[in-house]
Amino acid sequence: MDKNQNFGGSFARKLKGALWQFRNDTDASFVAPEADYVSRLYFPLMNEAGMKCSVTPELKGDIASSFAHYLTPATGTEELHRNMSNRNFWICVEGKQPWSVSGNSALQRANKWTEAKDYSEVEGHLGCFKLIRESKETGIRAESSIFVPATDDLVEVMLVRIKNISDQEMKLTATAATPVFARHPDNFRDHRQVTSMFQKAESRKHGVEVRPTIVHDEKGHSINTTSYFVLGFEADGSAPEDIWSSLNDFIGEGGSLDNPEALSRKLKPAQNQDILASGREAIGAFRFAEKSLKAGETVHYIVLHGIKEKGQNPDHWIKEYGNLQSCKNQLDKTLKHWQEVSGQVLFETADKNFDQWMRWVAFQLKCRQIFGNSFLPDFGYGRGGRGWRDLWQDLLSIFLIDPAGARNEIINNYRGIRIDGSNATIIGNEPGSFVADRNNVARSWCDHGSWPLFVTEFYLHQSGDYDMLLQELPYWKDKFTHRSRKTDELWKEDQGTQQKDEDGNVYQGSILEHILLQQLSAFYNVGEHNNLLLEGADWNDTLDMAREKGESVCFHNFYGYNFGALAEILQQLKEKGTGSIKINEESLILLDSLNPATAIDYQKPEAKQKRLNEYFDQVQHQLSGKKVDVDIDSLIQDLLAKRHHIREHIRENEWISSGENEGFFNGHYDNNAQPVHGFKKDEIIIDLTSQVMPLMCETATKEQAKMAHKAAIKHLGDKESGGLRLCSEFKEIDLNIGRITGFVYGFKEHGSKWMQQNIMFMYGLYKRGMYDEAYDLFKDIYQINTDSAHAKTFPGIPSYFEPGNRGSYAYLTGSSAWMMLTVLTQMFGLRGYHGNLMLKPALHPEFFDQKGLAAVKTAFQGIQLHFSIHNPKRIDPKNITEMNLKINGQEAANQSAEKNCFIVAKSQLEDLCTQNINELELCIN
Repeated sequence: MDKNQNFGGSFARKLKGALWQFRNDTDASFVAPEADYVSRLYFPLMNEAGMKCSVTPELKGDIASSFAHYLTPATGTEELHRNMSNRNFWICVEGKQPWSVSGNSALQRANKWTEAKDYSEVEGHLGCFKLIRESKETGIRAESSIFVPATDDLVEVMLVRIKNISDQEMKLTATAATPVFARHPDNFRDHRQVTSMFQKAESRKHGVEVRPTIVHDEKGHSINTTSYFVLGFEADGSAPEDIWSSLNDFIGEGGSLDNPEALSRKLKPAQNQDILASGREAIGAFRFAEKSLKAGETVHYIVLHGIKEKGQNPDHWIKEYGNLQSCKNQLDKTLKHWQEVSGQVLFETADKNFDQWMRWVAFQLKCRQIFGNSFLPDFGYGRGGRGWRDLWQDLLSIFLIDPAGARNEIINNYRGIRIDGSNATIIGNEPGSFVADRNNVARSWCDHGSWPLFVTEFYLHQSGDYDMLLQELPYWKDKFTHRSRKTDELWKEDQGTQQKDEDGNVYQGSILEHILLQQLSAFYNVGEHNNLLLEGADWNDTLDMAREKGESVCFHNFYGYNFGALAEILQQLKEKGTGSIKINEESLILLDSLNPATAIDYQKPEAKQKRLNEYFDQVQHQLSGKKVDVDIDSLIQDLLAKRHHIREHIRENEWISSGENEGFFNGHYDNNAQPVHGFKKDEIIIDLTSQVMPLMCETATKEQAKMAHKAAIKHLGDKESGGLRLCSEFKEIDLNIGRITGFVYGFKEHGSKWMQQNIMFMYGLYKRGMYDEAYDLFKDIYQINTDSAHAKTFPGIPSYFEPGNRGSYAYLTGSSAWMMLTVLTQMFGLRGYHGNLMLKPALHPEFFDQKGLAAVKTAFQGIQLHFSIHNPKRIDPKNITEMNLKINGQEAANQSAEKNCFIVAKSQLEDLCTQNINELELCIN
């Protein structure tokens, strides 16, 4: 690459050019010159075994296997520029100052703004991060490739290639140095010195093992069983010559990690290293034998960072990663693995950059699956575990890349529902492992019950697996009842965490019953304006101070949609021969229309709350265990009545007219029971989510959908660049609403460009057939995410954009799931319909190449498909009137009456798909 071209870090800093660009059209790898001139950048590395790492262009970032097990100190984004702790690797050339391959030496940092600076660039590969750094003064080019092997090993591998780029032979000595934290991140500031005193260090042949004696927990200390390793190897597997386990001995009295005395003064480690290290801060540092390199020659080194349990030794790692050839083999396997994972859905359009970018969107899905809401530098608030709503949303797209695994997760997650319709908020790594809340605050979020059915409906359409609904599962049980407003004084921990009946047996209900209870609990749980009570918050966690009188119109829409979806699901079960549904006897009072004597007036909020509390009181400790059969037609009618009530209520009572042919929806009520949105002091207060939900959930009429879209563009659009703000500005702090009003406007939930809601709005526009409006929003979203000069993020979708369009909270965002879902199922139109294959493309003509072709490779029900759309006339999706389909060259029959939709019956698809990869050719005429 031409290092003088107008591209890279120094230019990105001045907003004059891209931070990164793709290297080719095949593997989605990218290059980012001088990326170390952009703050807050990091890259995720991980494997299915649970290794969770982040790495920056200065090789900072942390290494962990769980929230309790950090090999290095946990690192927040704003600490990246403060601390000197990193995976440092030093080269000492005879007659020169020590030089760091990461740029993390005092001298290199001092020269960063001068002509004496190093040149560096980053290569990002799916599964591997490579840092390249050159120093003309030292005559060294270093390539540091860091990856987490796609194996069951909790290990990170750093492969360093050193090349003599001078014209003279040189003598050099390499030294690796990684500080070892070896404990829980809470101990970073809480009892750090005390917990250091538990540390025991042991020098091994290839490096250092650190094993604390005790896990410090004032509620009850425990014996530690985990060891942390830093090991080093030359290309042939040779061990280092000198090893330091004592941080103080390596950096020296008055020294620092960016200027260690051992390097500057060429000191040998003290002979009593492990004694010096034990009870103090540790380091895994080692010096390799001196090498002579002729001009152009190279030498390789390997550094392993690993975590193991008691009784396990690192000998296996030595064999698998401890020499150059085996290390390269593992790197190749890892790169191949991530190519396969991200290539489960491959797009082929006229825009090759878009196709490559979507590979990173797919990669993000696995990031969320493995990291959850924690571990990466931006996510300093996380404490491990996976959040309820986040995991459910991510399953939408995980179906597309791992359908079998997604089915198992659905079943497991339903075990986290309580009998009162609320749920655990944190899902553990083990099946059936749940936590009420990561912060031990008793509360329920009103939106939580909406996501499981929405996701399950999508799964049923994709798979046709309606039998899953009848599978019986237990309910989760803890001390909280009445949607966390009361506690069960009769419940003790030794009774277990599964709901019991009055005979002490674990009660099990069908998945369908679990779904019903979540929806019914929400239906009756309303405030004085007859909308869903907000409780702890809805999707927007910062609406957290209206727990008594706050209401969420936003998610009242969602439950209204869900009642219709559930009625359609029941209709499918009926057509498959199911005439009645078994449910627990107590829940009959929530299906009020089944018996005219128990029916209530839905227009009276107090009647709904009274009915709900009657149910809560009956089930707060145990159930009778009795089940009753409910006629499926009667059940459908009950659910449709509830859907109709919610839909008409919102249309009539929550619509705000803001002018001729203008209007939008109110989304919330505050803790004074006042509407949050509308006209406030002659200003319009509007919220994006409050327009997304009525549109997506089909509450808004066709006319209301158009006006709500127009209002969102007018009041939340950015005139300078693309994207919609999440809300208009709250001018004053109002704790009757929540902490959202305390954020500076433009940050996080208070008016940032929040990508998930932008993408969900786009999804809703496509769903409602508003193709032009959807494509305009798509262009904005795509542009803001790929304008890396401003975004200052690597490829993918950050959670939101700050003022100036800087991306924040990268990788761990539900935005990736919604983008994958929208592009595949709405834009390409490939999705399931009650187990059949539906093709309803809505691609804008700009996606088609010169031959009028666009395609996607994906799988449907285990059948590998290459779905190509032929649109030689570039007909706009809203004008499609005729289509025909060939499967492997044979004409397919259309089961749809719509002109712009093609439905292939499952039986026909199976008959015609006889190849390893099956060609589906849809022609738009």
